[in-house]
Amino acid sequence: MKRFILVVILSLLVIPSVLAQRMYEFNTTVNVNEDGSSNFKMDFKFPDELKSAEIPLNGKITNLKVENGNCEVIEGVNQVIFCKPLSPFVVGTIRISAYFNVDGLVQKRGNISFFSLDVPILWDTDEVFVTVKLPEKMALAEKVILPISPSGVDMTFDGRRVITAWHFFNKKSGDIIPIRIYYEPLTYQPIQISYTWAFLLVIIVIVISVGLVYRKVSYKKSELVFSVLNESERIVIDIIKKEKKEKVDQREIVRQSGFSKAKVSRIIQSLEERGIIESERTGRKNKIKLKKQFIEK
Repeated sequence: MKRFILVVILSLLVIPSVLAQRMYEFNTTVNVNEDGSSNFKMDFKFPDELKSAEIPLNGKITNLKVENGNCEVIEGVNQVIFCKPLSPFVVGTIRISAYFNVDGLVQKRGNISFFSLDVPILWDTDEVFVTVKLPEKMALAEKVILPISPSGVDMTFDGRRVITAWHFFNKKSGDIIPIRIYYEPLTYQPIQISYTWAFLLVIIVIVISVGLVYRKVSYKKSELVFSVLNESERIVIDIIKKEKKEKVDQREIVRQSGFSKAKVSRIIQSLEERGIIESERTGRKNKIKLKKQFIEK
């Protein structure tokens, strides 16, 4: 709060000397790092009548670099970025970009981080852009009632980090834009499954398990049954399996086995009594098939 008041006082002191002057565009982009430091890029666009541009910041400024102008850090109540064109004789629109780092804008409150930046407007300004990029794997704090201000924010996600952006028009000299963001590590909530779906899932798992067990037991049972067959019975079973038909004509079994009709009839009767095959009389034909549990799958 004290910093906010000091920035206001500094702004009011500067207003009288620049009251008739106007800034075309003021653009601030902030990349907030995981360690709490912030990388700034500030773009000033103003007419040559303005001669210079400056902005006080509520943090410690380091590593200042400039494009298309000369900038310096002035110590005072707050540190001030002061920029002017490369030559005092430049006419027309002046564009200056300043790059620097600022410490002290992020405070930790348990698992929640709090980013605070006051952007003072020292001239009547046509357009003001403020963009803040949160650290990777961070999101707005869920338990904070108002995690971001001011209103009118445009929030996007580039696949790595949350980006918040504001666009203001016709800001007056003496205005202050207070940027406040509460954020925390991004957490993935486990999928909530209702009791009904959980119960159905358990039933499905049980049914599949029982089916697999039954199939395994049936297969072992068929192996056990086939192991006690005599050679003639095995020959008949092999013929039925080899035909790969749902039903095999008993006459075909006689033909392929080389057994007499009477012998094949006795074998069929024995296998049927033990529940291995089924026979079905159709006219003068007798159709034979294996029972389901003995069919290889």
